[in-house]
Amino acid sequence: MFCFLVLVFFVLMSGLDFVVHRVLYGYGLRFSFDWAVGYWVVYWCVFVVFGVVVGFVYWLGSGRSGRGVRVGLGLGLSVFLLCLGGLQDVFWFVFWGGGLPGDGVVWWWVPWFGLFGFWDSGLQLWLLLVMFGVVCLVWVVVLG
Repeated sequence: MFCFLVLVFFVLMSGLDFVVHRVLYGYGLRFSFDWAVGYWVVYWCVFVVFGVVVGFVYWLGSGRSGRGVRVGLGLGLSVFLLCLGGLQDVFWFVFWGGGLPGDGVVWWWVPWFGLFGFWDSGLQLWLLLVMFGVVCLVWVVVLG
């Protein structure tokens, strides 16, 4: 159930991003780093807070056991890792944007572009796949 809620959260957050970056541009919003940086910080903070809340709620509902702590931390860490891997950006394109852009399109808004000087759909999918693998390893440790 928690996994489903996490995925729904990612879809809804990508929908919110669609409203900002597609709908509001239709009403005259112009991109500027002056407002975008603040928006991106708040957007990422929402994911962090959601991960903490999901983990805490699981822990409370688990009878506050040691296993509940591990699972709660695993849930919170999973949300953070999937966000870091850009699941919300991939969902934006898949659910709202009509499909992923081709490999020649630069993903300039992701932090990896600033770090490496280049980022495209292929690299983003590779990163997300790596993050899914890390999340699986986290759960092997949590449940093992």
